[in-house]
Amino acid sequence: MKLKPPVAVPAAPAKAPAQGAKSTKAARTKAKKNKHTPPASPAVQGRERNPRIAWAVFNASAAGAGHLAVWAVAGDPMAGVDLMARMTFSVPQLAAAGLTVGAAYVGWKGAALVHLHRLPGLFGLAARPAGAVAAALWGQGTAPLVRDVLDAVEPWGTLLSPLLAAGPVAAACWYGLDRRAAAAGLIPPARWALRIPLATVVVSSLLYSPGALL
Repeated sequence: MKLKPPVAVPAAPAKAPAQGAKSTKAARTKAKKNKHTPPASPAVQGRERNPRIAWAVFNASAAGAGHLAVWAVAGDPMAGVDLMARMTFSVPQLAAAGLTVGAAYVGWKGAALVHLHRLPGLFGLAARPAGAVAAALWGQGTAPLVRDVLDAVEPWGTLLSPLLAAGPVAAACWYGLDRRAAAAGLIPPARWALRIPLATVVVSSLLYSPGALL
């Protein structure tokens, strides 16, 4: 019986060591890069913009610019406050003017709501204007009523007078300038310039309020 010689098994290619060497080399290169890269400064990491501070600076600077403009035109840095005081004393007349405009609008819409504008001939054409005029005539006579109400609710009347005087003006500035600037997507400098009237009115009313309370 003859013994067969052992069959030589070919050795597998040594790829694993090469791959291990490549991965080791890449790890060393990455470690060197991380070693030479300076860590981020804690002050830079913690530096975040505070929206409240940005909002305060935005409005305060706009109010300051408005008061400087009033100072340059009127020659008095507190001219806005004096104007607010005169408006406060005229609150009954201002309220009556606002009620007149509102009543005229309600009279116009009310005539259409009850379908008076569908009357035949001239009656239908004159229904809405007549309703607006009649309501406006009622509104323009409400100044004594507003004065009596403010006197009856003292000291709340004195507290609310600056708000009643500055509120419509501030609302008009917001609706006509600030809101449209935000809707149009204007750049921050343009929005800041359009915020000046609103900020000036609000700050003037706040500066007058302590004097009104005293």
